[in-house]
Amino acid sequence: MFYLKEFCKSIGDSVFRGFSFFFFSCLLAFSLTHRPWVQQIVEKVTPEKMVNPYFSIVIDQTVDKEAFLAKVSSLPGVQFVDDKVNQQAQEKLNKLVAELGTDYQMTAPSELMTAFKVVMNQTISVETMQFIKAQVERTGGKDHITSGAIRFPEIAKSMSGHPVYSFLKHSGSWGIIAILALAWMISFWLCYDVFRTRSYLIERFQRKKYVAAKSIASGLGVVVLLFSGLGIFNGTLKVFDVIILLMVFSVFWTFSMQDWKWRNN
Repeated sequence: MFYLKEFCKSIGDSVFRGFSFFFFSCLLAFSLTHRPWVQQIVEKVTPEKMVNPYFSIVIDQTVDKEAFLAKVSSLPGVQFVDDKVNQQAQEKLNKLVAELGTDYQMTAPSELMTAFKVVMNQTISVETMQFIKAQVERTGGKDHITSGAIRFPEIAKSMSGHPVYSFLKHSGSWGIIAILALAWMISFWLCYDVFRTRSYLIERFQRKKYVAAKSIASGLGVVVLLFSGLGIFNGTLKVFDVIILLMVFSVFWTFSMQDWKWRNN
């Protein structure tokens, strides 16, 4: 208990450095004990998942429009069916006919065809999107419906070229963990002088040894136990991830296993 109190006092001696060290210790421990959650978050922030995918369809006059829309809208994974695309297409077509002049006659009235945009949920997989598209075609009848390819809004294309999204796409949750581990290492070195100073004073006047090592071990041990227990409760804890967490903590902790002399700067 003495060393745990020393850990808290060392953290409090330098608010910014101490809080940063404790904050990144908790964040790194959480990310490794809840890695499946981190992976889900990474997948949700990819450009393809941050926008709603869609595909366009055109039905002829033989399809019951109202019944068709009701069935398509009720399919799992379909966000909504947008008929504005039909209105826009009609306006463009009317404008084109007007430009061609009164002598132009359409061989197939545009009223016989109706266009829609089927907007899907961004959290579903590409395979599920393909299945929904096949279900929509089956609902309208392949001879009476024409569907386009599944598309993502243009913002997804511009975002996908950004280095951050490219990094997340290739590294996944381990990329986030690596960044947090680097931030923790920096915060450890920034805060280490505080532990070292308190360690020297206590070892000098209270005849104790390795105070800094024991204090850091006590604090980080509580962090590991706390988030491991939380990971077990949430069902996200994996033994391999805990081993990685202990390795990161212990490698830098070993630097504190030495006697320090007062520095005259």
